[in-house]
Amino acid sequence: MTLDEYNKAVKQIMAEQQSIAQTTAQIAMSGKANPGTAQFTEIMTKQWGLVQQMAKLNTDLMMGIMAPKK
Repeated sequence: MTLDEYNKAVKQIMAEQQSIAQTTAQIAMSGKANPGTAQFTEIMTKQWGLVQQMAKLNTDLMMGIMAPKK
């Protein structure tokens, strides 16, 4: 992975997190932001997956597991 690919992946994750934040706000305003709501649980599961992806990307970056730009 090059630094450009890393940046692209981070931007994609951030865009997905923004979408999740908007959806979560809508669910919260409707009073359905609780673990018993399937949509809320699905969104929180997706958010957790994104957090894990970001952690792996950052770990790879810190460990120097990046390919030089070609």
